[in-house]
Amino acid sequence: MFQTRKNAIFRFNLLVVLFFAIWGVAIIGIATKIMFFDRDMWKEVEEDYKKERKISYEVEIPARRGNILDDKGDLMVSTLPQYRIFFDFKYINRDNPEDAKKTQDERNRLWEEHMDEICDKLHEILPHTEPETFKKTITNGLKNLKGGVRLCRGRISYTQYKRIMELPIFNLGWKYSGVRTEEEIERRRIYDDIGCSTLGVLRKSEQLDGTVIEEIQGLEKTYDKYLRGVPGKGHIEKVGGDFITKTDVLPQNGYDIQTTLNPEMMDICYEEVKKVLEEKSLAAGWAVLLEAKTGDIKAIVNLTRSLVGGKYTYIETDKIIEYNSTANHSLTERNEPGSIFKTVAMTAMIEDKRITLSDSVTAYRGKVKYFDKHRVSDEMYRGMGETNLYSPREAMMYSSNIALTQFIRRSYLKEPETYTNLLKSFGITENYKVIADEVSPYMTTPDNKGWGRSTLHTLSYGYGIATTALNMVTFYNIIANDGKYIKPRLVKAIIENGKVIESFPTIVLDDQLVSKETADDVTYLLTEVVQGTNKIPGDSRYGKLDGTGKRANSKMMTIAGKTGTANRSNLNDNEKLMSFCGFFPAEDPEYTLIVQMYYDIKLDKRTAKERKDNSYGGGSTSAIAFKNIAERIMSKSLTSDIQDAVDGTNLHRPEIMPGSIYEANLVLGELGIEGAQAPEAVSDTLWGNIKHDKYGDVYHEAKIFEYGTVPDVRGMGAKDAVFLLQKCGMKVEIEGYGKVMSQSIEAGEEIFGEETIRLHLEP
Repeated sequence: MFQTRKNAIFRFNLLVVLFFAIWGVAIIGIATKIMFFDRDMWKEVEEDYKKERKISYEVEIPARRGNILDDKGDLMVSTLPQYRIFFDFKYINRDNPEDAKKTQDERNRLWEEHMDEICDKLHEILPHTEPETFKKTITNGLKNLKGGVRLCRGRISYTQYKRIMELPIFNLGWKYSGVRTEEEIERRRIYDDIGCSTLGVLRKSEQLDGTVIEEIQGLEKTYDKYLRGVPGKGHIEKVGGDFITKTDVLPQNGYDIQTTLNPEMMDICYEEVKKVLEEKSLAAGWAVLLEAKTGDIKAIVNLTRSLVGGKYTYIETDKIIEYNSTANHSLTERNEPGSIFKTVAMTAMIEDKRITLSDSVTAYRGKVKYFDKHRVSDEMYRGMGETNLYSPREAMMYSSNIALTQFIRRSYLKEPETYTNLLKSFGITENYKVIADEVSPYMTTPDNKGWGRSTLHTLSYGYGIATTALNMVTFYNIIANDGKYIKPRLVKAIIENGKVIESFPTIVLDDQLVSKETADDVTYLLTEVVQGTNKIPGDSRYGKLDGTGKRANSKMMTIAGKTGTANRSNLNDNEKLMSFCGFFPAEDPEYTLIVQMYYDIKLDKRTAKERKDNSYGGGSTSAIAFKNIAERIMSKSLTSDIQDAVDGTNLHRPEIMPGSIYEANLVLGELGIEGAQAPEAVSDTLWGNIKHDKYGDVYHEAKIFEYGTVPDVRGMGAKDAVFLLQKCGMKVEIEGYGKVMSQSIEAGEEIFGEETIRLHLEP
């Protein structure tokens, strides 16, 4: 019996040892499988656990893109946050399921109590959507427990978003309200589409395969390395039931770039070019305005006929549409310039001492002449001219291809390389790289396969060469500056927090590319194009303005310029580029301007007879816009004695914008206005209105501004408004110029931290 019991114990112990041995082998096997075969899977589980429970993971914190500023440092393009608001009516505080039913009942009760109030407020904030529409959207979502219901179409501004999130239910937080938002950063042009093809575009589009393509053009592309900034680094942690983003390395926001563009001048060019395009039913038109002494580009506009809202109009666009095969006609499109190139040819021959203004060539009977079997014709034929000869004055004034061909043959028939080399030295083939997509001009030269004996002829009046509008206006600026060659400039500084960190000064490429004597001679020829009179004996036009550019003649100033009309297809009149390029005032040029317009016979509403009797050209289209632009720009600098405006029957009472009472009194005192208080009698911290009574006595009406609340800056100038708001700890963004007409955050609202307020200014 004892032996039996001993054997049983042995067998039991053996089974226990065997069991633990098998168990150990199994554990080792499972561990081996986990370590070597399921390693990747468990690594993913570990990462998910870190994200969901406890451990953080890294994220990139985007940098704010820099602004594009005008010549005075005001906003032209800025980065603004935009929002979309969604309802998730299925979501009820998933972090606390036990409380979900109670939360849902409470939320439904709040909607029932506040529905009408909320919908009315939403309509007040978003007036394009009626209260009934909001009510229908919300009621339907509640009834069917829908998720992802959008509050309204499109995106809303930060100010609108902030006001909405203060409404009942919305202010409960997304866990209890079911309201969630999506933020998007949008590049906003302050002046809508004016200048958009030059300022450029930055947009992202999602493809069908899920990839995102970034489209970037213009200055946005050229200066992207400055504007983009450097993203920061952070991590997301789950604290309680919330995911919180914590910043480890702050993002470095992009720099601002200050351009040479003047919004008011751009608006003038836009309006005047558009006016002629509409009147003549043309396809497209563009203009480039330079400040003569600096080469600064003050305005670029590019207008194209476009279908908007079912109607055709003229807009500036960065899109590829009919008649707009490039985003920027002025800088990224090259064309044969036509007769505005005659100025370049004349400059070359006069500077090279091949001709003088007293020289002449034969005047032929008939408007067509053949040279080496090459047909040359004149559109503005004036018979045998004044003396049966054509001087350089008549050749330019009447834009005679026949005369220019004779002058160029006499000068360079045996040495065409000398002529083409001169043209290159004038910058005609230069790419100034004003924007990244600027195209390089092309010119046929004697070493090209396409060169023939007729090429020299056509190069005298603007064919055989394709340039940009910028190339031509830059050359004319050489003449305007007495021969000094200045590189065109579009960006003058890189700015960080208001401080210039890199500047781009005016670059003089040649102090005296052509002599002053040559520039004076060419200026004379250009003024005769505009204000020259007919001196042909017996002609019915004798004594009258008779140049091709006579429609650019101004009573306000002397304009110097040249017309051009170039056929664009198969040497016919169905498509034409019509130009006028010049400078003003001719005696002491301040600005150089080119206006070009594109004609397509398909858009011409006139009859065939009307077109024959009055054919469109540079003189009847671009010259008109040129004159109007010149007069409006120069009128900005005209001043008159203030006493000339005083009406003897009324007291002279200057209107003064609200702002610093100290500074206003200082100015009034200098003007000798009675009733103005001495500056020392007024605190330099006093703000408010300066008013006058019916007797003309001046008094001030001070305003009290409470710290921590938004002041009312409406009616103030930009300087006073910005100073006062920044003093209150706010960031300021400005739209427009003049005085403040509206502010994005209403006066009296409480300031939370460093808020951004947008001011809209108008003249």
